[in-house]
Amino acid sequence: MPKRRKEDDDLSNLRDQLKSLSNRHAMEILKILSPKTGEIVPTLGWDSIVEGMLALDGIDKPSSKSKGEKTQTQAEYEHLRQSLMSGGTIYETMNKLIRSGFVISTGDKGRKQRGFMITHEGRLALAAIGKLSGPVGTGTDVQRAAKILLKHKNFVRLLPAQEKFVQEIGDVEGNLVIQMPPGSGKTFLAMIVILLRLQKGIRCLYLSPYTSLSRQIVEEYGTLLQELGYSVVRHDGLSRASDSELENGNLIISMYESFSAAMLQKKKWTENLGLAIVDELTELDSNTVVEAYTLGTDRSTKLDSVITLLKEQTQIVTLSSRFGETEEVSAWLDAQVFRPSVRLVPDEFIVNRGKDQFDIVSSDGTQRASSSQEDVLDVVMDHLEDYRSKSILVVVGSRFRAQGIARRLARSHPRSVKPDVVDRVIGLGENLPLSNRLADTLKFGSAFHHSGVDAGIRERLEREIRNRTIRTVVSTTGITSGTSFPFDCVVILLNQNLYYLETRARYLQVAGRIGENHLAQYGGRVYLVFEGPNRNMPNSQVMEEKLLHRPLKPLCPGKLYPSLAISILTRTTVSGKKFTQDQLRTKFLDYVNNTYRGTIDKDYRLGMKKFFRTLFNWLVKQEVFEEVENGFKLSKDARSAVRANLDISDYLRIKSRLSKIGDDSDELTLIDLLLQTQLPQSIRPRTYVPSKMELRLMGIEPPEDWYIQRLPERNDAKRAVLENWLDEQDVTIIVRNAAELARGISLDEGDLNYLLDFCSQVAESISQYLRTIKRSSLATRMSVLSRQLQYGVGKDLADSDLLELRLLPGDDSPSGRLSRSTARTLYEKGYLSISDVVKKDLGASKEGYARDRFAKNCGLDTDLAKEVYKAALSHIRAKLDEED
Repeated sequence: MPKRRKEDDDLSNLRDQLKSLSNRHAMEILKILSPKTGEIVPTLGWDSIVEGMLALDGIDKPSSKSKGEKTQTQAEYEHLRQSLMSGGTIYETMNKLIRSGFVISTGDKGRKQRGFMITHEGRLALAAIGKLSGPVGTGTDVQRAAKILLKHKNFVRLLPAQEKFVQEIGDVEGNLVIQMPPGSGKTFLAMIVILLRLQKGIRCLYLSPYTSLSRQIVEEYGTLLQELGYSVVRHDGLSRASDSELENGNLIISMYESFSAAMLQKKKWTENLGLAIVDELTELDSNTVVEAYTLGTDRSTKLDSVITLLKEQTQIVTLSSRFGETEEVSAWLDAQVFRPSVRLVPDEFIVNRGKDQFDIVSSDGTQRASSSQEDVLDVVMDHLEDYRSKSILVVVGSRFRAQGIARRLARSHPRSVKPDVVDRVIGLGENLPLSNRLADTLKFGSAFHHSGVDAGIRERLEREIRNRTIRTVVSTTGITSGTSFPFDCVVILLNQNLYYLETRARYLQVAGRIGENHLAQYGGRVYLVFEGPNRNMPNSQVMEEKLLHRPLKPLCPGKLYPSLAISILTRTTVSGKKFTQDQLRTKFLDYVNNTYRGTIDKDYRLGMKKFFRTLFNWLVKQEVFEEVENGFKLSKDARSAVRANLDISDYLRIKSRLSKIGDDSDELTLIDLLLQTQLPQSIRPRTYVPSKMELRLMGIEPPEDWYIQRLPERNDAKRAVLENWLDEQDVTIIVRNAAELARGISLDEGDLNYLLDFCSQVAESISQYLRTIKRSSLATRMSVLSRQLQYGVGKDLADSDLLELRLLPGDDSPSGRLSRSTARTLYEKGYLSISDVVKKDLGASKEGYARDRFAKNCGLDTDLAKEVYKAALSHIRAKLDEED
């Protein structure tokens, strides 16, 4: 009985304490009385408490003058102060806090000098309520924005580095360089700044290096921003946006290359951008060896160009892990640096093969083990222990090896995976051979990931990895940049093929796929396996020193290459105004000097004077610049090419051939024209050959003989791919034929996507150019060819919108949209458009549901027919919503 009475008393006390905390001003009083960490608990009087309560509302006490009347501000402050102290509310609340044991008082009740001090119980109550109300305050704009984002993401706490940012940064007024480890929450901080700018009516740009990162941002924050009234527009190869959508977008999420092309063409939507987030600034470091057949592929040069053009008019916030000599980049951008010391690292192990065993040694030398297993993957699995509870990423240097190891792990270390997971990843669209092989390993919980896999499938696979439904992944280095995943272990198999991994910064990118959030909760391991020497690492000691201990290198972008330099010059002159050579040279050299490469490399700056002179004279000779009285102008044809989004370098390559093509030319002639342009030539198998002028400007040797000798068969392979694609042949046949023609160089569906996308874009640009020079008939033919290449169909089906139907919302890749064979079946059955799918079988007098009649009449399998009907209905509804 006494025990029961004690429980009743405890419950009654708890009720009283909660009731006292619910009183008006109770939490404010406790906050004011509570000291900062490490400080002595103060005793405060009524004056200090009231002034503190006003300060919590952002009202600071104005400074007082010794003589004279009160200012208006002082009078208003005194009025607010008296309002709080009159009426008795705060006195009544304080008495309840005292009775509950949260506050103790000193001095007599009612005396002015009475003091109050928070008790230990009061501080515990304040901390508990603080956790319930969220991990951040609302005293600054940054904190208020963070609170909105936390609520949206349903986070109950910030990561350590995020918390430091939110507590220390009141607002981000100027440029800012944020350096934090992979997976530590940099994107969240970027979204805080974006939200603050959107609230002020400022258009924002998020520059992403990878489609996976673009998709993640839209998925995680798009809904919230749209609910707040801001439009979010994604613009990349997988999600094409119209100029109108981009111009009206509040937040544009774009790939480096997509934005670079638009900015060089002076697209209207690239103007009036008040904030630019540049993700993965480490991409500013060049890792491309300048050779004839790689010229123009260095994205560090493009990123350097984009930032240079943006920084004159736009606030820039960069995100990246650490790199050497940060102060040089911050000086270039005139930016502050946020680089918290809080950093979590995984356990690192070096694995070497001895005479008859594998040796495993921790990077700090404190842990050693050995194994007599024959295969290094079995060695790692045994050392990892309980692999079934762990998510594992194996990083290799080639596509074939990624696929082979994934098959091997599917047999030796299978995991259970639900069939619907495999179906979600592979999709319902085009039948793709490599994707079918991926499905075979996915059934046993093992996946491979590389750029040859269809882009839509890669996106869906990454989503399943983040959801931890797929927990064994073998990948090339493509997965190791951009987004982080909940991996417990990363295994790096280093041999002669993994030449990407040459610096500590790149190693940290790979190891960083164990996101810091996951690392903080579960820990993580990295195994560096030395399988054999490569061109920069002859033995494991050099590998360990380079990747684990060597200081981080500074960033260094690649040199400006001719095609990009031409785009810079035509951007400056596209207005049609007259200019002199000296004026253009001054603008060009100013641009070069403002690039990061120009800032850090004096010899490069000096060499660009000769570079400009040679390039300018060549452009005059090629009639890009035409001489007029006392100067030059961009020629009418060249200006038309720029306005049509046709790269001037491509314009010069095809100008002569295009002038000889008739309106009735066959598809093969038009395909050959497209294959003369740079983007299709850059796709595997590479067929790019720079001009003699470009080689001279860059000071590099012509392509080697073996490369030149392989060009005819490689061009034949690409030509056959495009012909077979337009002939609606199966992708399996297309890929197999291409491999035979290219003598073993694989052309997987991911490569096929890129080749078709680039050819489609170039065809549309040529069409626009032809329209401006009044060749409307051929322009229309090229426009139709663009759609044929995009969807892989004949002319009749290219005029239909059936292939725009997405079976997987938001995914325009071949695996996510209606397959060509399905579209052809519908077309032959009289369903000529998406509208026909929905409306053709409608009719109140007809028996049953329209979808069932469609399934019966359309010629498709019943289950597929219902999926198509459902997607068509969603498409029509979305169009109607847009019109409303």
